[in-house]
Amino acid sequence: MFRIAICEDEKAQREYLEQLITKWQECFTNKVSAKSFVSAEQFLFETEGKTPYDLLLLDIQMGQMNGVELARKVREQDEKVSIVFLTGIRDYAIEGYEVGAVRYLLKPVKEGELFALLDNLSKSAKEQKEDYFLFQNGAVINRVPFSEILYAEADGHYVCLKSTDKEWKWKVNFSSLSEELEAKGFFLLRRGLYVNLAKVEQIGKSECVLENGEVLPVSKSRYKELNERFIAFYKGMTE
Repeated sequence: MFRIAICEDEKAQREYLEQLITKWQECFTNKVSAKSFVSAEQFLFETEGKTPYDLLLLDIQMGQMNGVELARKVREQDEKVSIVFLTGIRDYAIEGYEVGAVRYLLKPVKEGELFALLDNLSKSAKEQKEDYFLFQNGAVINRVPFSEILYAEADGHYVCLKSTDKEWKWKVNFSSLSEELEAKGFFLLRRGLYVNLAKVEQIGKSECVLENGEVLPVSKSRYKELNERFIAFYKGMTE
């Protein structure tokens, strides 16, 4: 999930950016979470000192606190988030270097220019976040990106691991995987079955549907917590 925050006080410009991001997501089948803010003050109030985003699109000419000032505040807490300034003028280059801005986009933002930027930044963010699940099957050590795993299921003394395009089965104590899987956003649907919440498209009281259309059972006693975790996960609240 590529998370974008837009901070723009002009409604027309804000809505235009939202439309472009939606189009980029649909054209390139990217999974995106975008949220808009009408002022720097609103952004700081709602994020409460945290920056749960991969990219900030900041208008420079805002009200009491402009985009550069907001960027300075953000950099006090987060040195990694990508910052892109939106402006109608070119007079902020020095300030941009001070806060580590990726670049400037002149208004009105050009579709192709924004799309190319989003392609590069989303790819970079994915590479930085990529993490792998390692397991040994006989003499072979396998490495699978957590982002590609659909679920892990116990089968007697074995574990079956299903990814987007492959399956593995090896002998291991299923409970020994619990701590690692839960730390990576997996949820226990029932005894012996962990699902990757990032791959869940829909949940119900007795089953959940994955993005590939596969349906997994949900224990009645686990539904309430699954519902809460699912909502929290897609709001970017899961730690």
